[in-house]
Amino acid sequence: MKTFLLVFSIWGFDGTDWHFVGNQYVYSEPMTEHQCSTIANQNSWFAYESNPFYKIAARCMPTDASQT
Repeated sequence: MKTFLLVFSIWGFDGTDWHFVGNQYVYSEPMTEHQCSTIANQNSWFAYESNPFYKIAARCMPTDASQT
């Protein structure tokens, strides 16, 4: 069974495009893709965003990099 990790990454907007800022946080407990996707879904969260030039993105990544 494939397992996944939940990754939060920070992005900045330069007025044209979004760019990875360089910081990310990994929830290191392996889970199924369904579990991870459910948690990462934006509808599962309340967001308080006051700066339109930064955002946090949640993504599920396979624990085995060869699965990407």
